[in-house]
Amino acid sequence: MRHTAAVMILLLLAACARVVPPAPRITMSPAPDTVSAPTEHGLTVTADGGRLTSVLAYAGRDLVPGSFDASRTRWRSSRALTPGTEYVVNAVAAGQDGVAAQVDGRFETRR
Repeated sequence: MRHTAAVMILLLLAACARVVPPAPRITMSPAPDTVSAPTEHGLTVTADGGRLTSVLAYAGRDLVPGSFDASRTRWRSSRALTPGTEYVVNAVAAGQDGVAAQVDGRFETRR
């Protein structure tokens, strides 16, 4: 009887358990903390397992212009990066069931 009750409790707990999906993975290129990033490819932010909801990038005090692709999984700056400049990036993505991820990064371009 005890064994049956224990099994029933475990089954009830398993039925009530909710698996939370993983948060999206956000990457940026150039990577955070890069000290001498190339300038010609611009800045790219990518979300794997979700959609980007916000990307803010600054070169010094200036907002970096860019745009999302149709699926909102990639954001690209509109132009090449400025040599010898520090960039600050903040990106947010939402995944399944509203699970969110955020990345903050800084990098510097080569002179």
